[in-house]
Amino acid sequence: MSDDGVRLTAVATAVLLPLLYALVRSRRITRADYIYNSDDTGLAQTVAGIICGNIGAGTFVALLLFTGASPVIGLSLALAYVVGVVLCGVIAPRVHAVSRRHGVHGLIDLIVVTHGIRNPLFVWVPIAFLFLLRTAIQLLALAAILTAVIGLSPGWAILAATVFAGSYTAIGGYRIATETDVFQAALILAGLGALAVGSAGQPVDVSNFFDLGPYRLPLLIGIWIFIPASAVLAIDNWQRMATARSPSVARRGFFLAAPVCCAAYLLLVVVAMQLESSGDVLAVMRGIAPASVAWLVDLMLIAAIMSTIDTFVMPLATSLERSRFELPQLRVVIFGGFCLLALVSVIGGELLQGLIAAFSSLMVCLPATFIAMTIGRGAPSAAIVSLNLGIVATLVFIAIDINLASLVGFAFSAVVYALAARWSAFDAATMPSKR
Repeated sequence: MSDDGVRLTAVATAVLLPLLYALVRSRRITRADYIYNSDDTGLAQTVAGIICGNIGAGTFVALLLFTGASPVIGLSLALAYVVGVVLCGVIAPRVHAVSRRHGVHGLIDLIVVTHGIRNPLFVWVPIAFLFLLRTAIQLLALAAILTAVIGLSPGWAILAATVFAGSYTAIGGYRIATETDVFQAALILAGLGALAVGSAGQPVDVSNFFDLGPYRLPLLIGIWIFIPASAVLAIDNWQRMATARSPSVARRGFFLAAPVCCAAYLLLVVVAMQLESSGDVLAVMRGIAPASVAWLVDLMLIAAIMSTIDTFVMPLATSLERSRFELPQLRVVIFGGFCLLALVSVIGGELLQGLIAAFSSLMVCLPATFIAMTIGRGAPSAAIVSLNLGIVATLVFIAIDINLASLVGFAFSAVVYALAARWSAFDAATMPSKR
């Protein structure tokens, strides 16, 4: 078989096998299985899910492009990612316990319940915006692979990516997402192994290691402060902590996955420092891997994309647990969300810009999440206003100064939360006198 034939077969396998598995396995799942995996997730699936969720297409793009622009920023990003995974392991038992106590399975639901918010959409919409933006980036990456392998036009490639990824996720739900993670994690590690073999012995350029390139010191500070927290605030990591079989499974899962993720991140940083240009991520990585196994890079990226997409989308569906939708209706809703994602992908901008926007804006969730995990009760208006206005402020500031966006966005949301909570307390205290 020719190299093109091998590559086409590999891509078809990585795309179709999860869909076929979902079609067969989904006939036995319940509504609860679909939304949050009612049987709880064991250690092997938890570790595999953490690897898949934290070594995604966005990780490849961010580490290669940031390191290409500034090695010190790329390495800082990699190490901050690892700190975030370890931090998840540290707090996993607490997240597990709090989630069980409130009877919820996701971050959005915890904020809604602990703040007494009557309409979950006020919290769901801003958080969903951030993760649907990241999912749209994954669709674009999958479309780029389909374009390179099959020769589809960009528009048709996005449509095909939406059909494959959307059908697989909508049919199988969270249960199938967790069950396929073991297979997908194996493909990711195999592809990383090919990159490691191909890059071994190549010279690494460290002459401009401390050059910040087009960025400034505030961005580097923001990476070390906020990227670890962003791992905790990621709804996929949060759901893994909340739905693991036990608190110890949740903790061990993250601690076992952390060194694997660390090795993967450092490998990508080294690869980026060996290159003169890293504009086309797919082409770059295929060029590094040995020619005889270059198809493993395609398998790796597709596995990373598919496994990231399902665990970004399904945690957003936990808010539908209290709805009256039956399983067929839930599947229609999920696939409809993918159609919206396809539209966002078509009109979206540059990959790296979208990643920066998503990661920078995520920190506005921290004030409401902190209150939910500590005090356990907050003002509804404080959570709603800080989340929505915080995201708007962050996105606006990205256009003004990308280096300060995450710092400003977090500070703004924290101040807004404090003011709204204080106003709510004042209003409650004066209400009897008004009567």
